[in-house]
Amino acid sequence: MSTGVGAQELEAKQVLAGKLVIQVPAELQTMPKELIEIKFPNSNRPTDVLSDSTGGVTLAFNHTQNVLSPNQIREAHGVISNMFKNRYPSATWFRDEVSPLNGQEFIIMELITPAIDTQIHNIIYATSIDNRLLFVAFNTTVEQSEQWLPVGKQIMASIQVAKSSLLVE
Repeated sequence: MSTGVGAQELEAKQVLAGKLVIQVPAELQTMPKELIEIKFPNSNRPTDVLSDSTGGVTLAFNHTQNVLSPNQIREAHGVISNMFKNRYPSATWFRDEVSPLNGQEFIIMELITPAIDTQIHNIIYATSIDNRLLFVAFNTTVEQSEQWLPVGKQIMASIQVAKSSLLVE
């Protein structure tokens, strides 16, 4: 189990070929592709994943092929929110909204979902990059959430989209 993450400083990291800048603790490192395939076995596998040494804390980026322009964020929110509510009917919800962050509209959802042997606290942000839907998801087991949740909220609040990735049709 990791220790002292709350005292660690966050450092800027470019992801998705520089399309996104996000502040993360050095403790979160790139998850090996083999482990990504095990942890995310379905077709919605993230593009990039950072994780702690236990794999119980992850920061996943999924730049989907789904077309989404910035002016469709609010409309997409209802669809995505309903998808999560149908998939996780027993989830405990904390946030489900569209909100501006660092000059861009984001869908923001925070919920606890069941997993095989634990529960997962999820903070999910979604937006448009290059007119495609991007999901950024911070996940921690509830057992690790006391230590990691405040850090996860800082990480997610730091998301900045590179201006060159903001295409509007």
